[in-house]
Parts: sequence; C-alpha cells; structure tokens
Amino acid sequence: MISERVRDSSSSGFFQKDLGAKHRSRGAFLLAVLIAMGTPVSSLADPPLAPVSEDELANEVNDPLATLTQIQLKDIFTPAEYGTNAQPNTLQFRSVFAVRPHLFTPLEELIRPTIQVVTVPRGKTASTTTALDDIQLLDLFVIPFPDVKKTGFRWGIGPYFVFPTSTSQFTGKGAWQLGPALGFAWQLDRLKFSWLFQQSTSFAYTSSRSVSVASIQIQPLLTYDLGRGWYLKSADANWKINFRHKSSTEIPLSAGIGKVWNVGQGFSINAAISGEWMAYRQFSSQTEQFTLNIQLSLLLPQLEM
Repeated sequence: MISERVRDSSSSGFFQKDLGAKHRSRGAFLLAVLIAMGTPVSSLADPPLAPVSEDELANEVNDPLATLTQIQLKDIFTPAEYGTNAQPNTLQFRSVFAVRPHLFTPLEELIRPTIQVVTVPRGKTASTTTALDDIQLLDLFVIPFPDVKKTGFRWGIGPYFVFPTSTSQFTGKGAWQLGPALGFAWQLDRLKFSWLFQQSTSFAYTSSRSVSVASIQIQPLLTYDLGRGWYLKSADANWKINFRHKSSTEIPLSAGIGKVWNVGQGFSINAAISGEWMAYRQFSSQTEQFTLNIQLSLLLPQLEM
C-alpha cells in the first residue's frame, strides 16, 4: 500500500511538472507573438495608474499641449451678429487623441479633428442655412525640451489641415488648405498661459466659385485653477487674420468658468460656459457681436494610443 501511494504521488508530481512546462512554453510563445506584433511588453505588467485629481484635470483640459485624451461637444450660439438679423449657431464635435511615443514617432503626439454643423445667415434677413462645415485636423508633436518639470514650459509643432467637406455654398471655403501649427504652454502655480497658432493656405479648389485662402488663427488661452475642480478661463476666442488685400481681421475676447468631476475609474466629465465679445474687427461687415459657448467633455486621462 505504501509503495503504491508513493508511486501514485510520484506519477502525479511528474504530471504536474509536465503540465507546468507546457504552460511555460505556451506563455513564452505568446510573449514572442506579442513582441512580434509590436505590443509594449512593459504595459502587460504595469500596475493600474492612479486616478488623476480634478484639479490636475482642470489645469489641463484647456491646454492645447496636455497629454489628455478627450471628446468634446460644444454649442456656439450667437444671439447678435453684425450685418444681419439672423442668429447663427455652431454645433462642434472635437476629439483630442493622445499618442504615446513609439518606434516611428519618438515624440508625444496630439491629434485633434474638428467637425462642425453650422447654421449661418443667408443674407441680412433672419433666414439661415444649416449644413456641415469644413473639417479641420490639427496634428501636434510635443517637443521634450526644455524639461517641463523644471521650467513649466511646454511647446509643440506640426501640420494643420482643412478639408472642403462643406455641404452648402453658404458654408466653408471650397478649398483644400494646409499650413503649420505651433503651440506652447507656460505654468505659473495655479495660472496657465497658452497660445495656439494655426496657419492655412489654399492649394486646390472644388469649384470655380472658391476663393483662395491665406489666413492665420491665433487662440490665446488663459486658465486659473480655483480648486476642487473649478477653474476660470479665457480660452474660447479665436483671432482670425486674413492676409489677402482688404480681407477681414477679427479679434474677440472671452471669459468663462468650468468644473471637472471624477465620475468613474479612468474617466471624468468637464462642463464649461463662457461669453465672447468682438473687441476689434476690420473689413468684416458680417461677423459675431456676442457669442455664448456651452461645452461638455468626456475626459480619459489614462487612455493613450
């Protein structure tokens, strides 16, 4: 009886060793496949990331260079506009995708597509047209020097595209556009000061009615962290300067308030409201006088492509 139990236990131990060897060989094979596919092996063993605080997100949500993946929905309503009795409106869908450095691009990358459905005046009366506007794509590469932890300064550069996707003759430019983009951000305690420059020049046209474009958009962004996820901002105004002879120049100013809530593991909600006023205009007979911006965003701080 004793010899039989010993024999049984030894055979069982041999079976367990054989099974363990098989599992190890399968694990090694799976690891080799993941490496061949380009999967970062370190991420397989990384512990879960700590949740990002509401104040930290409030400091980054309006920063054009923050490595923060987010999906934005924004309504831009203009109750008063120069040169018309109509009340234009823009429904803006914007995403920001944070891409970690990899083999082909050893820099952090921020990809920001913007899709807009606009309601625009058809003249001086109150009649309007609603249509899809031109799609914009901003692609910024964040430069790792100087060290942002030591200086509080961060900057990036990349291309800016405009695609002629407008579905109405009253919206869009009817032109393919391309140009450089430049952004930087500077952190001073609770205050963050940022700028975003986007220059576009048309190089191809969709019809004979299309007009050549050579312009620059300058977006100054100023935010102040109030604590507990609340923040003040001046970040919605886009200064538009056209380079053609006697073309328009528009310089609005904005001010608003926002709040960030952590609502789950790995995602948060940002809500903001602001007002915008046209401070200066030249050669622009029809443009916004006062605008109300309402924004809702889903923040995914732990998601990187």
